Amino acid sequence: MKEQFASPRGSQVTAGIMGIFGLITLVASSSLLFKIGDLAAKAGTTVPVVLWMNFFASFLYLIAAYGLWAQREWTPMVLAIAVVLMLVAAIGFYVHVQTGGAYEQRTIGALTFRIFVTALLYVAAQYYLHPMSPRK
Repeated sequence: MKEQFASPRGSQVTAGIMGIFGLITLVASSSLLFKIGDLAAKAGTTVPVVLWMNFFASFLYLIAAYGLWAQREWTPMVLAIAVVLMLVAAIGFYVHVQTGGAYEQRTIGALTFRIFVTALLYVAAQYYLHPMSPRK
């Protein structure tokens, strides 16, 4: 009987979504960090640790998108590092808020969303590159 693993097309679609997510994250975070364009003026109060972690994670998303597209074994590790960066951002945000730092309420939702998406991308990379058992 022929063993069938996860579809290469699914991994390519996931890699494309990851690449778009990485590019959007790179543009948004660099615009805010380096005060490029109108986005910085519209953002309100930002939390530097969250912006920096998003900026660094954007490169990891782009690297992981390439890795998933090219079916590289190291891709889940890159996304695991991105998950850790997002958790560092959450801890930094918590410390910032607890010490009386100003923030926008929407940062909580955005950070939660980003952690969830990054973890989901990690799981997808694991699924496509390291399947537990063959599908029948």
